[in-house]
Amino acid sequence: MAIPANEPPMQLGGHLEKSRQNLQAWLHSANSGTTTFAVTRWWQSCWKWWVLDVTRSDQPQRINGGAEFIRKAGMVALYRPNLRFEEWQKEGGSAHESWILFTASGPMLRALNALTNPHGYCLFEDPESIAPQRIGQISRELFSRQSGFEWRAQAVFLDLLAVVATAKPTATHLHVIRTTQEIPVKPDLQSKVEKHIRSRIAEVLTVEDLARHAGLGLSTFAHTYRKLSGETPYQTIVRLKMEAAKRLLQQDGLSVKETAARLGFSTEFQFSRCFKRMEGRSPTAHVRAMTEKGGSGPVVSNQDK
Repeated sequence: MAIPANEPPMQLGGHLEKSRQNLQAWLHSANSGTTTFAVTRWWQSCWKWWVLDVTRSDQPQRINGGAEFIRKAGMVALYRPNLRFEEWQKEGGSAHESWILFTASGPMLRALNALTNPHGYCLFEDPESIAPQRIGQISRELFSRQSGFEWRAQAVFLDLLAVVATAKPTATHLHVIRTTQEIPVKPDLQSKVEKHIRSRIAEVLTVEDLARHAGLGLSTFAHTYRKLSGETPYQTIVRLKMEAAKRLLQQDGLSVKETAARLGFSTEFQFSRCFKRMEGRSPTAHVRAMTEKGGSGPVVSNQDK
């Protein structure tokens, strides 16, 4: 195929082997929501489809007549067709669950069979909450039934199966699913992000901005950054803006309104509310307290040392 003169040459491309051209997986149904239990009992399920589900709370469970165990909140389960599994339901209690039913054959079926243990199931850790997000998205599409919903639902379903089918085993005999199979090791990520925030402290920054600057996808960036720094990217943005605010208020003697404008807040009220949430007192009260303690000099932060 000829490339138009005004178009750059293609740099990436490839082909699928014939055995991988039809992954053969079909979505049957999806549900996501909260169920309140009317009676106390073991609730048994046995479907003729594959089942992938996740719950937001710890749940006693038995699989195929085996011993009872506690399935931890956020843990994803994959069950083969016709596998009997039971979940403990207590009267008056409730659970938020998300699940899909689907069929598979060919290469996809082989991949899923390879994942499941001899008892017919597999448990996954899901640190990025991929499963509830994707299943929730599928459920919304099926519920909306707006034009093209079946294509959008199927696309998200296949995206979810892609991360499930390529999940890696962990030392705890579980598997882990991620949008990227290996989180990039970026020991300088926190310092790089903080430097970027400080250089644009007067702007309205978003987590998406920081992810693009770091060269990572949004979900991978947020998970990696929190793992390295112990705080979310948004918490870092707010923390650094509040550090700058204290310097501007005390060292430069700016008013609350001027400080808010200098740090990219849309209103003085928005800034004051954010400051009070972080510092436990309003900007005016903070300056007054520091002045009374003789602390009207420069505020020294870590990057100034």
